[in-house]
Amino acid sequence: MGDEGSRVPGERREHRTYDPDLLPRLQSLLAILADIDVAHRSNLLAIESRPMDEARKGQLVADLRQNHCRRRAPYVREIEVLEARMEATFR
Repeated sequence: MGDEGSRVPGERREHRTYDPDLLPRLQSLLAILADIDVAHRSNLLAIESRPMDEARKGQLVADLRQNHCRRRAPYVREIEVLEARMEATFR
């Protein structure tokens, strides 16, 4: 019974789903990014709390941020690919 009364006569019903492996992979990638972000924040706090020359501290923070972006990049790219696959399923 369900929603049959709301169907338009002659309307073809499609149930589209995306690959069941996408969600676990997406969750895994998000967890990896969270771990990278937590480690980055911890390292940033450690640098900021150390007494040292401000120029040196600034360089360490810049290096840390660059490394953080470099570590995250492949996972962000993979998430973008997964999102595109999911979106393509529903077009």
